[in-house]
Amino acid sequence: MRRTLTLFALLGLLSVALAAPVAAKDFGTIYVDGEAYRTFGNPARVDPGTGTDPIIAFTNFEQGGVAQFGPGGGSHGGRWAVTMATWNDPAEAHLLTSFDDVMEYVELGKISLLRAPDADFRCPILPNG
Repeated sequence: MRRTLTLFALLGLLSVALAAPVAAKDFGTIYVDGEAYRTFGNPARVDPGTGTDPIIAFTNFEQGGVAQFGPGGGSHGGRWAVTMATWNDPAEAHLLTSFDDVMEYVELGKISLLRAPDADFRCPILPNG
């Protein structure tokens, strides 16, 4: 009986240990055409400069990335070509959720862009919900 209780106790601890990483999964956000998508896991490295799907990451404003394509809409499977965006006046910074909106602010001189090929990576995005 004591062996059985010990076995069940160990199985219970093992179950908790295996479930904890799943419950603790950290989701990030990527915006595409005004919609929020979630992403998780460790981004996979790709050779520098080989990303194919444009994504913008902000250097001086905390928000999720802004991608040009989402799942099914011209995407190449989340092989991200990273461009860094910097608000020229940080006081004007605010959430942007569409690639076209970012480009509009670039044209207005409000945001500067710098392609960062060494930051290219692969990571899937999923619908929120």
